[in-house]
Amino acid sequence: MPSSAPVYAIANQKGGVGKSATVLGLAAAVSHSGGRALLVDLDPQANITTGLGVEIDDDTPTMSDLLADLTEGAALDVRISTSWPGIDLLPAELALATRDTDGAADMPYRLRAAFEGVDLSEYDVVLIDCPPSLGRLLLNGLYFADGMILATEAMVDSVRGIENIVETSKFVQKQVNPKLNIKAIVITRREKTGEQDFREEELRDAYGNLSDGGLVARTVTPKRAAWGDAHGTGQSVFTLRGDGALALQVAFTDLARELDLVAAK
Repeated sequence: MPSSAPVYAIANQKGGVGKSATVLGLAAAVSHSGGRALLVDLDPQANITTGLGVEIDDDTPTMSDLLADLTEGAALDVRISTSWPGIDLLPAELALATRDTDGAADMPYRLRAAFEGVDLSEYDVVLIDCPPSLGRLLLNGLYFADGMILATEAMVDSVRGIENIVETSKFVQKQVNPKLNIKAIVITRREKTGEQDFREEELRDAYGNLSDGGLVARTVTPKRAAWGDAHGTGQSVFTLRGDGALALQVAFTDLARELDLVAAK
């Protein structure tokens, strides 16, 4: 595939862990730095579509249309521009859920086929927001991606979700997509509690720190009310003011640098 843009699937088996927020936060950091990113919404909840301020009508082509059949090179047919500078989107809506129950043998390969031969060199990165499940939509993301960014809260159920998806990634790497690797584990929505301190330590002990050759990113993203303000209005968090917004801006900028999505200072 003639693309210089790395493709990362952002995932966790458990929902509500800040997965979509991680996609949007990283995209916001890329945009703020003057870069370009293509976002792929593989989640029928369409959180990143909504978070980018995109409204879907009956005439808008979406991921549900793209994945209806195996069609090579068709990915950009459903691409739309967004109001965020440098950010384009392959949008989703609820009908995408029907693709997760499509039993066709080629279903998990359709996203990869859709990008076959597509030149993505205009982008710095492609970010895929995967659904919080281990179904066929997730497999579409993993069969296509170069790597995975696993988002998790420092909570017991979220950590268990990481364990399950790590095993899934190993299976996909062995059986279908040998280039797939885990780029990083990112701790999200962090609060200063004893439980979260313990779970973060547990994660770092189990998977190691990214800076030392392990997987867990040094940067954690904090839980702040400003995120709801940004998401509810379809704005980048970098357009907001206040201490909460600033904390998120700093965190996502640092995270994007740590993951090599934007240049370090």
